[in-house]
Amino acid sequence: MAFVDLRLPRPGPLPAVPAEAWPAAGLLAAVALATGALFGHPAMFALAAVAAVAAGIAFYEPRVIGPMLVLALPLEISKLAVPFLRTRADLGGGLPPTSIVDAGRLVVALACAVWLLRPGRPRREVLPSSPLVLPLALLFTVYALSMLYAIDVSAARTETLRLAFSLGTFALVPFFVRDRASLRWTLYAFVFMMGALSIIGIYQEFSGRFLWNPGLGLYGQRRINTTFADPNDFARFLIEGVAVALALWFFARRRTKVAFLLPAMLLALLTLEFTGSRGSWIVALVTLPATIALLPIARALRLRMLGMGAALLVAAALALVVSNPYFSNRVDTFKFGVAAAGARPYLVEAGLNMFTDHPLTGVGIGGYQTAFVYDYYHYKDPQIHANVTISHTSLVTMLAELGVIGMAALAFLAWRWLAYIRRVLAAGDGELRAVVVAMAMISAIILLASQTEGRFLEDPYLWFAAGIVVAAEAIAAPALPPAASDDT
Repeated sequence: MAFVDLRLPRPGPLPAVPAEAWPAAGLLAAVALATGALFGHPAMFALAAVAAVAAGIAFYEPRVIGPMLVLALPLEISKLAVPFLRTRADLGGGLPPTSIVDAGRLVVALACAVWLLRPGRPRREVLPSSPLVLPLALLFTVYALSMLYAIDVSAARTETLRLAFSLGTFALVPFFVRDRASLRWTLYAFVFMMGALSIIGIYQEFSGRFLWNPGLGLYGQRRINTTFADPNDFARFLIEGVAVALALWFFARRRTKVAFLLPAMLLALLTLEFTGSRGSWIVALVTLPATIALLPIARALRLRMLGMGAALLVAAALALVVSNPYFSNRVDTFKFGVAAAGARPYLVEAGLNMFTDHPLTGVGIGGYQTAFVYDYYHYKDPQIHANVTISHTSLVTMLAELGVIGMAALAFLAWRWLAYIRRVLAAGDGELRAVVVAMAMISAIILLASQTEGRFLEDPYLWFAAGIVVAAEAIAAPALPPAASDDT
């Protein structure tokens, strides 16, 4: 007698999702979200619709994540579209609380999703094999431990989470910027965004209309911020973009130089003066000539570029002095010395005293403002009417908040970073060396500007630049046999 097998057949593996299905799904989701915008929260639903289209494109071609990130990072204004997770931790001035979710962080979240679902290369490669990993791990440990004793535990938790997010950005950038094509796309997108925001900034200057934070245009002292909350951060972004454009200049086609790079740089230098950021003006005068001096180009060409740049800056400054009385007033304030650049001597003095009182561990990461308000407010200069209680000098902030232990970890990171830059410069060809020089100058721009404006390790472009250097090293390395992907 024959027996009949009544067991159900074992299901086979799920069929692979076709690559073309991702952009189609993203478009359908965008249509649904855009429809939802008709009924409530239009800004949030519109942002979600754009995010859905971006997600579909990123899953179809993961290498576009690099350009998407540099297009999204300047859009701090996108915080206004999100009605939840509101805080004041990311902003200052007279702005109300806004969400911690913005376009840049959404792109990083999208990059995490692509890494999990469709990486296109072994997922373990997301851990950079660079000498920066150990000092970064030590710095994160110092941050995490400071939550145990911080004077402001909530701020310490926020700053530790911010650093974790930044480390994720640092790891994901080289994972998706994996070849020369994606590297060039990313850098050209950076310059494009600089030019686009410069045009918006010029419109703001001549129209007096602000996209947000309109208090910057009151009392005849207009400071252009475009999509940034702080005009100082916008000014810093413009300098970084010019440094990137200079690196691309010597390896781009003539048509790209004349039609794209040159107009973008000229617009950025003009808009930089409209920001009224005196500290950034000084940083630009130091770092942009240094960028040209360090690029791997002939000496005669370097001298010609330096002369042309100096002539353009002088001509633009003279034109603004004649036509813009506010610019003249900002320049006149340099007679007050260091304070004119944005630093607050009383905040520096208070920070140094915090370190004297807590030399080993500091007051805890993120605790400067709370400590100043409750214990060191008597250092405030009575001649300054603005109630500024946030440190504008990043090294003093780190010293006051993390003490000797934190500064030792930061010094270790800086030493490893400089050694790593030298190593990658020695390994790459002319184009990659120019890119590494630009990224090193971005880190220098952020470090110098943060001494009068704050925002050092909090600046997302610091981690973007570090990730690009790791990507440049991988691109310069000899081709290795392909490894089996674990994207199943």
